[in-house]
Amino acid sequence: MDVIKLFTLVGVITFFNIAYSQTGPGGVGSNDGTSNLIMWYRPDYGVATTGTLVDQWSNSAGINDFDLSESNTQRPTLLSGTLNNINEIQFNGNNRLRTGLTLSSSNFITDEASTFVVVKAENTSQQSSVYTTDPLENSSRFSAHIPWNGTVYYDIGTCCTTDSRIEASGLSELTNYAIWSYDAHPSSGKQLYRNESLIGDENNSSTYTSHASHRFNLGGNTTGTAGFSGNMTEIVVFKTKVNETQRIIIDNYLAAKYNLDLDSYDLYTQDNPANGNFDFHVAGIGKYGNFDEHTDAQGTGIVRINNPSKLSKGDYLFWGEENHNPTYTFETNTINYTEQLNSRWRISRSKNAGSVTVSFDISAMDLSGLQSCSSLQLVIDNNGDFSSPERVYDLTISGHTATANLVDFKNDDYFTIRYMDKIVWDGTMFYNGSGTSNAPDASDSCYKLLIKSGVNSADLYFNAHVREIEIESGGILNVMNGILVEVDDKVTINGAFNLLGEAQLIQNHRNTSSNSGTGSLAIKQQGTSNLYNYNYWSAPVNRNGFWKISYLEDNTGIINFKGGYDADPTTSPISLSKYWLYTFNGTSGNYYSWKKIYPSTNIAPGLGYTMKGSGASSLEQEYIFSGIPNDGEYNFDVSSGNDILIGNPYPSTLDADQFINDNLSVIDGKLLFWESFSTNSSHILANYEGGYATYTLMMAIPAIALTDLISGKGTTSKPEPTRYIDVGQGFFVNIETSGTLNFNNSQRAFARESLDETVFYKTTAKSKNAVLKDERPKIWFSFAIPKGYTKFLGLGYDNRSTYNYDKGFDTAASLSQDNLLWLLDNDTTLSIQALPELNKDDELPLSIKINTNGSYTFSIYKMENIPDDLNIFLVDHVENTYYNLRENEVDLILNSSIPTNRFSIAFKEDTTLATHQYSEKKMYATYNKNTESIKLYNLTADVSALGIYNTLGQLVTTIYPDNSNIISLSEVNNGIYFLKDLSNNQNTKAIKFVKY
Repeated sequence: MDVIKLFTLVGVITFFNIAYSQTGPGGVGSNDGTSNLIMWYRPDYGVATTGTLVDQWSNSAGINDFDLSESNTQRPTLLSGTLNNINEIQFNGNNRLRTGLTLSSSNFITDEASTFVVVKAENTSQQSSVYTTDPLENSSRFSAHIPWNGTVYYDIGTCCTTDSRIEASGLSELTNYAIWSYDAHPSSGKQLYRNESLIGDENNSSTYTSHASHRFNLGGNTTGTAGFSGNMTEIVVFKTKVNETQRIIIDNYLAAKYNLDLDSYDLYTQDNPANGNFDFHVAGIGKYGNFDEHTDAQGTGIVRINNPSKLSKGDYLFWGEENHNPTYTFETNTINYTEQLNSRWRISRSKNAGSVTVSFDISAMDLSGLQSCSSLQLVIDNNGDFSSPERVYDLTISGHTATANLVDFKNDDYFTIRYMDKIVWDGTMFYNGSGTSNAPDASDSCYKLLIKSGVNSADLYFNAHVREIEIESGGILNVMNGILVEVDDKVTINGAFNLLGEAQLIQNHRNTSSNSGTGSLAIKQQGTSNLYNYNYWSAPVNRNGFWKISYLEDNTGIINFKGGYDADPTTSPISLSKYWLYTFNGTSGNYYSWKKIYPSTNIAPGLGYTMKGSGASSLEQEYIFSGIPNDGEYNFDVSSGNDILIGNPYPSTLDADQFINDNLSVIDGKLLFWESFSTNSSHILANYEGGYATYTLMMAIPAIALTDLISGKGTTSKPEPTRYIDVGQGFFVNIETSGTLNFNNSQRAFARESLDETVFYKTTAKSKNAVLKDERPKIWFSFAIPKGYTKFLGLGYDNRSTYNYDKGFDTAASLSQDNLLWLLDNDTTLSIQALPELNKDDELPLSIKINTNGSYTFSIYKMENIPDDLNIFLVDHVENTYYNLRENEVDLILNSSIPTNRFSIAFKEDTTLATHQYSEKKMYATYNKNTESIKLYNLTADVSALGIYNTLGQLVTTIYPDNSNIISLSEVNNGIYFLKDLSNNQNTKAIKFVKY
């Protein structure tokens, strides 16, 4: 070959490799009519029949002008699945299929070609054509005769000269299937191969020219040639010569597909039964010589491999698929619980082509289960179960193509694609989670958590975030104390789902709940055991959409309910009184709006109910709620002027701020939490001791003893409510505007009572571990009255508030007896006041009402985020006195005659007033137990008489100090007393002391 011819051939080969997507046979040429592949007839594509008679055979090369057809008795017969489960086309000597008069010098061959035929003859004596231009005549032709009276002929050009023909005689086994490969090129002559064995090589050249008058014909049966008798499967025609590498690739593709053996270059070996019969969609890349290379291939399958990093002479990489006509779906690999494509490929590698780019056409795949957050992966292993993959590559998806770069294959590798959709507990261990021991953790929101039945329960010790949860029948999921499980979608429970201790479940979606199952979630909550005390409850689970109190359990089983006032803790399970079960949805303050319910009453998620304690000797009684977890939206139509008892409907804490903001158009902005005081010991309403704690967007204040209808006695033992409402907690809201009250998943949060992040209103307070998440300044003032209980005032600062009434931040309250409230300019009184910023120049008026004469104590209950150098004064406008509450509490003897506007709170003293500071030269007293006397200090000359008062404000005795300033108390009983100057009629500062 001269230099010019060599470079011409190299240029053709390079152009052929790069210019086309390689979707032809074995990945050589394209199937869209844009390459030099002009004819490709496959029995598994485009065969149209009437019965078994073939009417048409479409051209897989993508050139419709070369579709074949015939009618009547000329039609061959389709044999279904007879050759490696692939169809054959049978010709009986009187059949043919042909194109129209559609050949031209631009679309058909001229002086070069490569053809491939898979065929077997019925007999060797026939004088016929497998393919030919039609009519066959002693002129220019393009034909293959396998055989013609025992000899195999190929012609291109004028028949039948030595320049146009190559022939092979004396061949055996012509009645067996073989792969016949034929090349023709003006520079290299003509070559004929059977099963990749060279059987003819002629150094000649010729040209076919009779395009306009010819058709292309399969099966002969024309003037000049008899009809072919035999079977054929696949016919491939290129209008240019393919290179050595490409011929080898196509022959390996055909050999694997039709279960044939190659005599030479049988490089793809995964089609052997011992290797799993990966017979289909074989394609390859490689390099035969210094120039004959093929670097990009896809073929009939969905896998394209290209860009080898170090392709050298003798390097080949083949791949084939185990399925011929797969419907691509993903199925769970039960070994490692990944979602794996239901088809696999296998690699044959000769030498090493280096790393490659691998692409998959995913257009025909069912990827409905692939989450946008999950990666489609190429997985490679040395065994077909992919139990422990050797290499995994994330695929990049663009349109309908998924690609991985720099992929390394070894000989005999298996590969497929997969994605991870779920984290699985199989009864003994976790798979696929990102946490310890492959359990889920907070980063796994993309995946479903599946709990299967097994010898052990699945236990979660760390927070987890998953897409959904399914617990199969017999499966058990235990979430340990203090752990959060967050789920973006549904929960399906056909086994057991146990939230232990303070474990919680949050679901994030906004639509209606689709939680379901025949099993149940169990969550515990502790209420008061005092049989006289109420808890307000709301169930976190449901059964068939509702909750019944009769479903409630203790640790021994389903709780009993009995008549009478008292519960019975001695039974197993305990027996509660059904007498005290009520709901409320009626006019504010109307006692008769309480509605009696029963253990069998259906209670909708989000509604609250009352229930008294068990009477157990322990401080708390533990209850178990079991059912399908509440989730999603719950709505209630509500009427203006009503109070309604509702509650946290979820098995997680509820964000009170979000709930208030979501419902501020219908509620007045505060939440009320009932606390029965620990000192309560009566079922009689008038003797009840308890009150409502208040929560607003600004702050909360502890429960204050109620005086309407009940005793007004007792003091809270619990702190004020937090932002997070505990699981099972009921509470009241006041409806200001008729509308719809809404619970939704965005209101859910994770907070723990043990960390003081939430409070459940039973009778004992837990130890506090301060978790300060709110940076706003807040001050709680306490106001202790002679009857022995304390009221609270809240003052907070939030830039969303104003100096006027702010709904949701301020809490309006009526000025009842023995009370102290904030006073706004419009005479509105508040128990909680929110202001936009802390201003030292502010003086905040108070409104006070005294019904009971006696000693009252003003103090700071607690503060948050208040500067250390900020003074906080109680201003007495009658005595013109500033009391620094940050230094001392203030005890004052007050009576009902005082003006309501006597006091205010200030942060600096008004130096223009003629005042004295309480902290300077103040009169004080010390008690001597041995002499039962008190000694007075800093007693001024104008003090002529002193009164001793008990805590009820009653005058016990009047004394007149002498020069010794020592006063005997031998006639006074032990107790707490107040010493007051009686020299004038004003309400004055009292000195508190204890005689003992």
